[in-house]
Parts: sequence; structure tokens; C-alpha cells
Amino acid sequence: MTQEFGVWRRTSRRKFLTGALGAASIALLGQDSGLAEGGIVAQDPLLSALNLDFPGLEQVRAACGRGDAAAARTAFAAHLRARTKPLWYFDPADPPKLLKDSDRRAADDALAHRYTVIDVPPFTFSGPIDWTYNPTAQPGSAHPLNYEWTWQFNRLAWWVPLAKAYTATGDRRYAGELVAEILDWIAKNPAPKAFANGPGSTWRTIEAGIRMGFCWGDVYHYMVRQKDVFPDDALLTMVEAMRQHALFLESFRSSHGNWLFMEACGMFTVGALFPELVAAKGWRDLAVERLDERATADVYPDGVETELTPGYHCVCIDNLNGVLKLATLEGYVLPNSYRTHVEKMYTSLMWAAAPTRIVPPLNDSWEVKSSWLGRDAIKLLHDRPDWKYFATDGKEGVAPKETSHLLPWAGWAAMRTGWDSDASFLLMDCGPFGLGHQHEDKLTFTLNAFGRQLVHDAGTWQYEHSGMRSYVISARGHSVVHVDGLEQHRAGQDSSGAYVGKAPAALVWETHPEYDYVSASYGKEPIEGWGPKRLKNVVHTRRILFVKPDVWIVVDSLVPADTAEHAYESTFHLDAPSAVVDAATNIVTTQNKHLANLAIIPLSSADLSARLITGQTQPFVQGWLPTAKSATDTGARPCVYYTRKGTGPVHFLYAFSPYKLGDAPKVASVTPGAGDGPLSALVSLTGGAKIAVSLTASGEMVVGGVGGKPLHLAAG
Repeated sequence: MTQEFGVWRRTSRRKFLTGALGAASIALLGQDSGLAEGGIVAQDPLLSALNLDFPGLEQVRAACGRGDAAAARTAFAAHLRARTKPLWYFDPADPPKLLKDSDRRAADDALAHRYTVIDVPPFTFSGPIDWTYNPTAQPGSAHPLNYEWTWQFNRLAWWVPLAKAYTATGDRRYAGELVAEILDWIAKNPAPKAFANGPGSTWRTIEAGIRMGFCWGDVYHYMVRQKDVFPDDALLTMVEAMRQHALFLESFRSSHGNWLFMEACGMFTVGALFPELVAAKGWRDLAVERLDERATADVYPDGVETELTPGYHCVCIDNLNGVLKLATLEGYVLPNSYRTHVEKMYTSLMWAAAPTRIVPPLNDSWEVKSSWLGRDAIKLLHDRPDWKYFATDGKEGVAPKETSHLLPWAGWAAMRTGWDSDASFLLMDCGPFGLGHQHEDKLTFTLNAFGRQLVHDAGTWQYEHSGMRSYVISARGHSVVHVDGLEQHRAGQDSSGAYVGKAPAALVWETHPEYDYVSASYGKEPIEGWGPKRLKNVVHTRRILFVKPDVWIVVDSLVPADTAEHAYESTFHLDAPSAVVDAATNIVTTQNKHLANLAIIPLSSADLSARLITGQTQPFVQGWLPTAKSATDTGARPCVYYTRKGTGPVHFLYAFSPYKLGDAPKVASVTPGAGDGPLSALVSLTGGAKIAVSLTASGEMVVGGVGGKPLHLAAG
């Protein structure tokens, strides 16, 4: 039987308890507060939180009525061990026996009190576990200071492998360690009375949400029937701690962003797993209300979460899904708007994904393989043919109707030739700074062709105090332009609305069967400037024309507000082990040994120079590609710097020409054109075709040789 969600609002404690408990329990426990003043039940927080009219709690109620708290606790533990509902993702009477090698290693490490957190080498506690410890904060630490060590240590991720290891092997050492850690952690880490999100905290709100939404539920269901190794006191201590988590998450919440999604999922999970608690329905309703509210406020109409970080966009989806899956399992009906939010968030990932099905790691994102989300979406929401095609790499379903697509509020312009793994693809970021996890990366892009990523984004790095962390969030980690050695600088300003778009991003977008075009600018918005002083002296406009199937023409225009000479460095991050520069033509070619390479053919001139920086740490960090959200997994990659100096408007033009291994670039040359405007070039292809490109004095880009009549493309 399904249960409808109602909007939950706080009322007086007496009114709330009366409605939840029912008359019989109120009479039993006392009329004033719903609790027996000074009685045995009132002295037991867990018993006092129960709805004693709940079916199955008759023996608990009887024991409470005669003042026997010990018998009541025993009866409640027996009820929890025997009940068949609520449901979970596996049957606690017959939990899975599968034990992966990685789980076995994690469980064995836990037996030795050896823990690996955020890629810092394993740390071993020689005595009792100090849950507030941080090895990166110790004097002489070889690792940069990273407060995430303590926070993520307290996600307690290895508890699930311990439970799995006991279930699979029957080795009581695993159960003994698990129970000892559960009791130790709970005893040493009582729920705080206020926000506790600072360094060294074991109760940061997202950890509280993650523990409840993605860890403790599994542990509970693996162990609840194992009374011989998980005694009643341990079971009830864990349940009471879960109740305390829900109370904490009810009282202390983030105002927006992915944190709130994790917090609400955790609170909902506790409310779903323990309907015997008076507050359970209120927690479920409040969690859904918060999620629905923030999915409305924190997700743009195009479906992209306002942090504009694909990884955290997926965190939001994962937590929305956590609630949706559990609600579906238990028979709760969510508002229609809830499913609508999840659907459009899934769909936006599909539009933004590269042919590898990985969404480019914009802002603080790691590589997100989004096809698995498509499989989840099909199960939970709709059997959409385009989702199925996307999720199965074309083995099932029907390809999406569009190839190229603009997500206008996020400002993500995706150009592609198709949905196969070898398709040509470019994603340009023209959007706002983002609600959080921001990078100085406006106008950057990534490029794929012939099954390879050829131009990359730096992605993210551990949230530590290090040069590499500074690199990935700075403009140096992205394919953008620097002015007089100064980088884009939007950070550190009042973010109340300034970093979140109130309308679609300012850009120009056209898509046609033969070409795509996008153009946008940096330096026009009030928060956009250069360097720490946020100088407003230059506007950078980037235009990208995709001549299908595999030629991109990129034009960078720098227009100063003064008459001074400026030095401009236009940078591109190449995903290749190495690259070479032709000194005579400034043509750069990558040196991949597999699949595909890229040639960048600029409109060369006497004042244009090109150089490559690979794996540099001084005088500034440059030429690296972190390949995961990791402090150890990185590789040197060439970054090309094209440099020009000049007064007045200065323009760069390049043709990006990917080509298969063993072939030649499709672009044969880029030479000066016959036009008399501020820029004129002729792009010659190897088959003899020519593309004429010129800029007018007003900034319009005029293109001949693509389709029929000349194209007139506006600037962003």
C-alpha cells in the first residue's frame, strides 16, 4: 500500500506527539509532554522516541507500561531482528556472500587499524583510534595540509567491507572489529548541539548525511540478524545513534548545493528504516520537501545543477536517487515534481557527455562516466529510447534526435557529429562562475575525435593546500587567454547571486547539419576581470566554428579599453604524452602513438610565437593532467602557449584538425586572406576545399566555403 507524502511543518511538541503517538500511548506515557516524567521510559532516549502504538511493538509497550526498561529494550531488539519490513536492497536474513578483493583488503586493514584516506598512504593507529586525527596536520608531515582526511575518515567507509567480510567468511574477527568500532565511535562522538563543519570535526553535515544514506544502512542490514556477534546493546546503540543523526540533520542543514542533497538523503533513510520512531514520517516528509525545494532552486531550467560541476551534479542525482529508490522500495509516493527534476538532470548529462560517455570535468569535477546514470534512469523513471541508446552505447534504443546541443543556462555548448564512440565532439564552457567549486575557466573547451580526448580540462585535485590544487582551479589549468601575465579572476567577491545566472548565459549559438557555431566573451560581466585587482582593461571574445565533420576554426579576439600595449598568451592543454612545434609555421602537433592526433595550425605572423610547457612546477605550475580526484594520480601533458603583443584589438586564429594515426591533418594550411577587415584568413583543406574567414569592424565573423552562401556569425 502506498503512502502519500504530505508537506511537513513543525508544530508544538504536544500537538506533534499526540498526532503521531495516538491516544493510547499518550495515556501510557503521560499527558504533558508525551513522556513519563521521571519514569524509566523517559530516562531511555530510544524508548521515549518510539510510537508504542506501532504494529509489532505490543511487547515493548507492555514492558514500558510496567516500568521494565530492560525488557522493553530486549523486546524492541527482537522486533528489529524479526521484522520483514521496511525492505532493504538485500534480505538481512540472507545477505550477499560476495566479497571482492578490494573489500577483503579494506576489512583486513581495519583489523590492523590501518586506514587509507584521500590517497594519503595508509596510516596505522598503534593504540586506540583517534577519530579526530589528521596525519597531514602533524609537524613534519610529508603531505600538504588537507582537512578532508579527518572528515572523510569519519565517513567510515570500511565498515561495510567489515560486515561483508564477516558475512562471506564467518570469521568472527571481522564482526568483533566492526562492533568494537561502532561502539567506540558512538561513545567518543556524541551529536553536537550546533553546526560542526570545521577542521577536525567528526560531524560535518555531509559526513552525517553520507553515513546515514550510504553506509550505516548496509551495515545495519548485514548485521541485524547476527545476534551472536551483534548483541542487543550494540544493535540498539547503533539505532539510537542513527536517530541522533536524523535529529542533527533535521536541525542543521546547508542552504544549497550538493551538501544539502546528501544531508536530506541521510535523514530520509533513517526515517524510512525506522518507521517505529515518532519522528520518522516527519523526517521523510521534511527530506523530500528540502530536496524538491532545492532541486527547483539549485538546478537551472536546462537541468544543470548551479555548481556547474558535473561530478557534484551527479552527487546530487545520486542522493535524489537514493531517496527515490528507497521510497519506491517502501511504497512511498513522491511528488511528480521530484521525478521531473531527476529526469531533466539525467538528460542534461546526456547532452554534455563526450563520445566516451564521460562528461568533461568542468570546475571541481572528476571524470564522470554518465552512461551508468542512464541505466539507473531507465529503471527508476522512464524507458526512454534515447537514454537506452546512450546507456548501452547504441546497442539498444534510438539515438537522441539532436547531435549538437546547447545547455543555455549552464552555458555549455556541445558540438558533435553523432553518438558513436568515434564521433567528433567539442564542449565549450561559456557559463557563469558557479555556485561553488569554481574554476577560472570561462571560454575553455575540451575536444574529442576518433575515440580520443585531444584537448583536456585540468579537472580537480584533492582539497589540500598545495601548488597543484591552486593550479587546477586557476586559469593556468584551462585553455584560456592570459593578459599581461594576469589570469581570469572572478573569485573572492560577494557571491550573493553574482555567481549564479538569473538568465541564460550571454552567447551566440547556431547549429546546422554542416556547421555549429558558438561565441561568448570574458570581461564584460561586472565580476569578470584580470588578476588579483580584477582589471577591467580587456575583453576576450572566443568564436568557435565547427565545420563538420572534423575541422574547428577558433578565433580569439582581445579588445582593450586603453591604448597601451598588451601581451596576450592563448593556451591550449593537449592530452598527449608530447607535442612538437614547427618553428617556421608555429604549427603544433601531438605525438600520440595510438588512435589519433591533433594539429593546431595558426594564422601565423611575424609577431606570433609558440612554445610548449610540459610538467612544469616553477616559476608556476603548468602542463599537468590530473586523471582522477586524487592527490597522487597525475601526468605531465604539453600545454601550448601562443603569444602576441600589440595595441588596439589583437586577434588569433587557429584551425584545430584531428586526424587518425597514419593519416595527415585535413587542414593543409592557414594563410592570410584577401579581406581588408581586422582579420582575414584562408583555411585550405587537403582535398582542395577552402574556407575563407574574416572579421568585420563590428566583430561579425563572415565565413565562405561552408555550404552555400557566406555565413554571417555574430560575436558573443
